[in-house]
Amino acid sequence: MISRVAESCFWLNRYVERVEVLARMLDVNLAFQLDVSLPDAKRWLPLIVVTGQEQHFLTRHGAKSSDDAEIVQKYLTWSDDNPSSLYSSLRCARENARTIRETISLEMWETLNDLWVFMNDRAARRLYDHHRDVFYRRLRDQCLLFHGIAQATMLHEDPFRFMRLATSLERAAQTARVIDVKYHSIGPTSPDESEETASEAAQWMATLRFCSGVEPFLKRPDNVLCGRAVASFLLFDPSFPRSVCFNLERTRNFLDLLGAGAPGSVGARARMLVSEAADFLSKRNIAEILAEGLHETATWVVETTGEIAGEIIESYFHPSSGPTTSQSQSQS
Repeated sequence: MISRVAESCFWLNRYVERVEVLARMLDVNLAFQLDVSLPDAKRWLPLIVVTGQEQHFLTRHGAKSSDDAEIVQKYLTWSDDNPSSLYSSLRCARENARTIRETISLEMWETLNDLWVFMNDRAARRLYDHHRDVFYRRLRDQCLLFHGIAQATMLHEDPFRFMRLATSLERAAQTARVIDVKYHSIGPTSPDESEETASEAAQWMATLRFCSGVEPFLKRPDNVLCGRAVASFLLFDPSFPRSVCFNLERTRNFLDLLGAGAPGSVGARARMLVSEAADFLSKRNIAEILAEGLHETATWVVETTGEIAGEIIESYFHPSSGPTTSQSQSQS
């Protein structure tokens, strides 16, 4: 397997995952307006913060625009100038899929290309203008369909493993960012759930919805809707497919599978970093996390996954020159 194909497999799934997560967050935020009365700046600016585009947004639109829900949503959905927008991420996903057309299945290509065609059609703009929740859900559902088709139609060999490795790494980082949305909205989490307000409880429910985690969370018999329980579930649950620990373990698993067929020490540092991160987090508990700060832990996860991604890029895709500028800038 040549490095160019491996790199495109890796970035294809990372971008598809970003489209799915951001579409879900935007949809949940729309519904959240019905549950809690908050200024738009506190409702929408956190989404810009966790996509890593706060400075970019403020430079182009100014601080007052963070109070305008329409400007923020348009920026996160359609902005060609915003590298993290739904439109930009989908374009990058489709371009990576196009370059490895012979590697992915026909059904995968058709699903992603159809979504790209839809995004560039006037019907998408009409749906966005008049039924925005339906628009966001269509993007989310098509991304989930893409993942399912890949699982069912690809050979489970190295190209598929690079794709699943990317998905796991991206999900660990995105869940940490989602947890951080709550921090940027209402501040540090109280270790005592009895001190939480109804507004905070509603925001924690929204946090679960960001991760499609409401039903899995409620199926745990000991879980009570509060910040402590939600944060613990999203960080530590070993079976929830979007928890940080689950995805660090999946990242370790796919790196081990890839390492078994790689020469010498290729990928060794990436495997070491993810093993250290997974083991470190698995030995913590939610009391320790809250004492140290949930924001600090979320930031550590994002930075650590970024470092792991950098090592993967350098080891497998650009072993002599390091990551390329064009794609390495989007890895965090």
